[in-house]
Amino acid sequence: MKEVIQNEKYGAIEFTQGEFWGSRSIVINGKALEKKSNKLFRMEDGTAVNVVGGGFTAIKLEINGDVIQVTNAAKWYEIAIYIAGLVLFLVWSNSITLCSIIPMIGGFIGAFLYCIPAALGFSFSTRQKNPIIKMIITACSVAIGLILCIIVGVIVVASLA
Repeated sequence: MKEVIQNEKYGAIEFTQGEFWGSRSIVINGKALEKKSNKLFRMEDGTAVNVVGGGFTAIKLEINGDVIQVTNAAKWYEIAIYIAGLVLFLVWSNSITLCSIIPMIGGFIGAFLYCIPAALGFSFSTRQKNPIIKMIITACSVAIGLILCIIVGVIVVASLA
């Protein structure tokens, strides 16, 4: 993820965060900041730049008491859809009646199969600006996770028969 914002006091701020490992870099006005840790950077004059937030909250930079928002926080409807999908997964995979109609794998394997597309979808949807695209990515990632659990459940049932 790469975000470029313009600030009145500090100029052009480029914030980059790795997709999978989360390594971060900050460039202010074309000058890369010295990285002390993943949350602490230093400008050339020694000024500390702290990275605050991430995950469900917005990422912000704290510089000399100034707080600069770099990314937006996750929207309530994104979180609600993922929780609804998780509740559906938990209820369905633990119901003998529902699993007898359409089998779904549960437990650790099912949670893993649901969480991978959900986590990737959450990562991609939070970077989008358009709410319709956010909803499409969110709904598709939840559906993919549920479909994976159903496919593996059908395979397990078919192998036992």
